[in-house]
Amino acid sequence: MGTCRAQCVLLGFLLIASHWTLVQNISCEVSQTLSLEDDPSRTFNWTSQAEICNPGEFCQETVLLIKAEGTKTAILASKSCVPQGTETMTFVQYTAPPGLISISYSNYCNDSLCNNKENLASIWRVPEPTATTNMSGARHCPTCLALGPCASAPSMPCANGTTQCYQGRLEFSGGGLDSILHVKGCTTMIGCRLMASIVSVGPMTVKETCSYQSLLQPRLAETGASWMPTSVWVLELLLPALLLPLTHCP
Repeated sequence: MGTCRAQCVLLGFLLIASHWTLVQNISCEVSQTLSLEDDPSRTFNWTSQAEICNPGEFCQETVLLIKAEGTKTAILASKSCVPQGTETMTFVQYTAPPGLISISYSNYCNDSLCNNKENLASIWRVPEPTATTNMSGARHCPTCLALGPCASAPSMPCANGTTQCYQGRLEFSGGGLDSILHVKGCTTMIGCRLMASIVSVGPMTVKETCSYQSLLQPRLAETGASWMPTSVWVLELLLPALLLPLTHCP
């Protein structure tokens, strides 16, 4: 009888301890930052303050970095408590050099003050400048990163390997960062895919839109010849064939 009672007491203690562990409040670092930096790995200081989260919440830290050659680097960084999650750490490169670069780092964790990264030295390595072609017909693209429209963006020579000009805007919401970033520059990607069609980064949602006109207008190739995207070229070839039956109708 005594053994049974001791086992019941022990089981009750374990249940109480387990329940307390599940509902205990953890503290997380909290901050939101949107800035343009010359060298994020050296100049960006991810300052924050600690807050006590609600029971069952996780900590998160997320940063998105976007760079166009010849400009500063855009940084969107968020630390906070989040209602729920899974302990994960991810590093994603959406667009690679040459040309536009976009990467993100995200960390979800379940220990007090575990979202404590202080800088971006381990995340962002400034790539070496890529060589640009010296041909007179080299591609040039308007280039800028701005928190507002940049209609007067300077036209800059593109690096070897880039294939087109990109012109778009990224709308961010959530994570305390509601903002719009305008981006122009040379790129190797095809279409409106600076974020590789990803619609969320950590607690932030992302909406990417591009200028329709800039995607359809003829572009200057490395040889100086103009060309149009394949979809438009195919449409021009098919249009006469589609209209031909109409000309023979009684």
